[in-house]
Amino acid sequence: MRLFEGILIVVHILWLFSFLFRFDAKVKMITNITALIFLIIHLVLEGYRWQMGLTYILFILLTVFTIKPIERKKNKSKIKKLLYILFIFTYSISSFGLVTVMPVFQLPNVSGPFEVGMNARHLIDESRKDSEQNVREIMIQIWYPADVKKDAKDIQYESFPYEEWSGTMEFIFSVPRYFFEYLKYGQTNSIKDAAVSKQEDQFPILLFSHGYGSTRMQNFSQMEELASQGYVVVSIDHTNDAAYTKFPDGREIMNQTDAYSYSFDIEDEKDVMMRSKDISFVLDQLTMINEKDPLGMFTGKIDMDKIGIFGHSYGGSTAAQALLDDSRLSAGINIDGPLHEPVASIGFDKSFMFILNEDYLYIPEEELQYTSITPEEFQKYHEKITELADFHYKEGIKGDTYMLTFAAGDHYTFTDFPFLSPLLSWNLDVNQFHQVMNQYILAYFDHYVKGEDLEPLLRKERKEDKFYDFKANIKND
Repeated sequence: MRLFEGILIVVHILWLFSFLFRFDAKVKMITNITALIFLIIHLVLEGYRWQMGLTYILFILLTVFTIKPIERKKNKSKIKKLLYILFIFTYSISSFGLVTVMPVFQLPNVSGPFEVGMNARHLIDESRKDSEQNVREIMIQIWYPADVKKDAKDIQYESFPYEEWSGTMEFIFSVPRYFFEYLKYGQTNSIKDAAVSKQEDQFPILLFSHGYGSTRMQNFSQMEELASQGYVVVSIDHTNDAAYTKFPDGREIMNQTDAYSYSFDIEDEKDVMMRSKDISFVLDQLTMINEKDPLGMFTGKIDMDKIGIFGHSYGGSTAAQALLDDSRLSAGINIDGPLHEPVASIGFDKSFMFILNEDYLYIPEEELQYTSITPEEFQKYHEKITELADFHYKEGIKGDTYMLTFAAGDHYTFTDFPFLSPLLSWNLDVNQFHQVMNQYILAYFDHYVKGEDLEPLLRKERKEDKFYDFKANIKND
């Protein structure tokens, strides 16, 4: 809840009580003027949002009743008073409830030594066709270490990417995007098109692949944290597979499939292969940008010899496939995703980390009814992907392997979803969850991408308050 939202709601509650107890007309008018002042401040400094709709409507009604009072009988019944009190109580709960359950939030501050810059690029792969037989177009988002003058007073941090997120929410929940427009008031730590830091000659690359029916913006806070630690982080929208993609010319592409049409077949590698080709294409483009950036930002600043990849859900599957397909990638992380063929059968020689939830991709029966799979079929699938993760951690993948398993949260806790509402992080310290996850991701990439010494954090198995388990299988020490 924002400051003036809260003040405005409280003023309206007091205003309602002034009618209940028949305060002097001057008191009502003073309250009316006070409400008007805070309403203007709220709209100018914070901006309107539909969650405050009850307050906006009530302001109009109470203003009318204040200016033109309604004549009332002196013998006001107890029942009417009770109903009036019930109305005040209902308004209070509803108003505070809406702005609390759907808050305007700020992403966690970054902990690295660098400020974070952000830049979007529109890439066109003329060698491939998409499902509509057009050239394949891809949007990428780049977060990177930035230089900002210490005495700069006009730093403008970017707002939360509400268009991509509202489009994604519309795809998943079939709710009009308007209901999520308020996300634009969320604050980030990213500065649009800031100068790339000169503190280091070059920075290594981390590529990110989103989940099925999601968005390249799904792990915004994580991208910022890794960029603040000295990485150029590139998140890719897999067009048509993403929930929603918007191009610079205003064109919008929505995922045309059903949100629950995900394939529960480890041998179904079609989309994973397409995504892996996206990864290789983006690497080709980054190579060209590093040689001569048309925008003059990244020329010579990207270390194309130090590249890692990670992804969430289907993006984790993509990370594994890309490691098999593209020799430029040195290490990868699968965040709560299954392994598909051919990786499921043959593995690869590079290092890999599994970051999973204790209920690894488990779907309860009440949700399975929306999919095309029966509970019995899903049980076999779930047993198979669990066995595959365990097998590849132990021996299937020849490089060093690690497994970080959380005993809290769910599949979407690995993304920025929990920051959107306290209902999505109920009984969970989401900041601690993300701190632990990012701590291990950073230690892993620092060694296998940057080439730094292996931290003690990754060398031994450890537990902490039953919050997570960590296992290390170092095969090439």
